[in-house]
Amino acid sequence: MNEKKFTKLGISEALEKGLNDMNIVVPTAIQQEVIPAILKGTDVIARSETGSGKTFAYLLPLFEKIDVALKKTQVIILTPTHELAAQVQKQIELLSKFSNMEIKSALIIGSASMTRQIEKLKQKPHIVVGSAGRILDLIQKRKISAHTVQTIVLDEGDRLLDELNINAVKAVIKTTLKQRQLVVLSATITAKTIEESKNIMKCDAVEIAIQNSIMPNSISHNYILSEKRQKFIILRKIIAGEKPTKAIVFLNNKENIAVIVDKLCYHGLKADGIYGTAYKTERQNALENFRQGNINILVSSDIGARGLDIEGVTHIINMDMPEDPTYYLHRAGRTGRQDIQGKVISIVTPYEKRWLQKYQKTWHITFEQKEMSFGKLSDSSAVKKQYQSKKQYPKKKIKTTKYNHNKQNKKNSKKNHYNNNEK
Repeated sequence: MNEKKFTKLGISEALEKGLNDMNIVVPTAIQQEVIPAILKGTDVIARSETGSGKTFAYLLPLFEKIDVALKKTQVIILTPTHELAAQVQKQIELLSKFSNMEIKSALIIGSASMTRQIEKLKQKPHIVVGSAGRILDLIQKRKISAHTVQTIVLDEGDRLLDELNINAVKAVIKTTLKQRQLVVLSATITAKTIEESKNIMKCDAVEIAIQNSIMPNSISHNYILSEKRQKFIILRKIIAGEKPTKAIVFLNNKENIAVIVDKLCYHGLKADGIYGTAYKTERQNALENFRQGNINILVSSDIGARGLDIEGVTHIINMDMPEDPTYYLHRAGRTGRQDIQGKVISIVTPYEKRWLQKYQKTWHITFEQKEMSFGKLSDSSAVKKQYQSKKQYPKKKIKTTKYNHNKQNKKNSKKNHYNNNEK
């Protein structure tokens, strides 16, 4: 592997040429480890930082293993969000196009029309990508042939194997044959995720962990102290001062997204939002407009933090702080990708500030306190020194008026009279 070529990992020249046309030349660390393991048919649990190339780490060997002549579903890729599923689908289409491999895929998610999805499935796609609930429903309706599936991928496996999703995921896995291959990947693999994975995997499953810093060094972490009612004002100041090329604003409460988007647009900013209650087409349009640069501010809940790979995101702005450090990791991971510098700015109340210590301890990162001063993001300590060096509160000058002058003369006259009597 000294030459670091994809062909050295078992990938065909056709696929490597397609990758070169997509400006992907050198395999990443996670790809060098995962590709050979998947090609062998081994069950895999893999962890690597955000933006490290996990999607192609499993797509490339799966493309090699798929029998194009067999018009049946051979791979199922499960994702925790519709946005991530759509992104994976797009990568499959690009890889198929540039490599000239006639591999068909279908996007199967809950918010879309089932009738249209059934029509797509009649074309016998080799790969099905989507949410566990809708895919399970179509398997049960016998629209997807689960017995021909050779590999199941759990993209963002820690989320798919949590309490909310694990039952649906296990149900999909049970519909396939026992000899099928299972691949679990994520930026964060907890001990619980490993335990749940091994419960449904073959005994020879391998664990792969790339020992890079989980949080890329290309990301700076900053915070601004603010009262809750002042957060939107601070947000506007950050946008005006930083002038981000592309910024994602994160909120905890998805009901507030539309409100923030409306306020930003009212002030003449180009913004849109993605959240669970929006229609599929609205969410797709918002993401596409953000990718194309038609808008430069995307407002999202944590649904947008999982696996979204959008080029050129320069800023992440947290209006609310997640209690779970994992969510902070995935939010921050939307910027600073491919060693391009990114900036995370969190607007925190004194109460929320305590979460920063938790993030620092978990991810070994350092936060710098900032303030918006004269339209620029400046170190808080530097701003304080600047103000301390100036006379912020000059002595109040007494206005010299005729009234004040006469009043002062009377005081002086009384004082002189008193002094003369004392003498």
